[in-house]
Amino acid sequence: GLWGLVNNAGISTFGEVEFASLDNYKKVAEVNLWGTVRVTKAFLPLIRRAKGRVVNITSMLGRMVSPSRSCYCISKFGVEAFSDCLRQEMYRWGVRVILIEPSNFVAA
Repeated sequence: GLWGLVNNAGISTFGEVEFASLDNYKKVAEVNLWGTVRVTKAFLPLIRRAKGRVVNITSMLGRMVSPSRSCYCISKFGVEAFSDCLRQEMYRWGVRVILIEPSNFVAA
């Protein structure tokens, strides 16, 4: 089996809702949300067999919004929901699902 899986892919774009294209929303969701779902589903049987862990790196923006970051926030809210559902489903198998929600890091 596989003991641990860490999903850490993430891209972002900036722009107000009115001016952000649907393609931007799709591109960010494809990597941040659907990439996490695809990779998790691919390895979940091995993780379950080993009673391992799934660690999803999300963001504080998966819990609160920020102007001009709607594409990113939507995708990270989705990863939060996916992780919460997965955690409840995997509990009976002894698999832990962990979320890490880093804050905004600004270089000084």
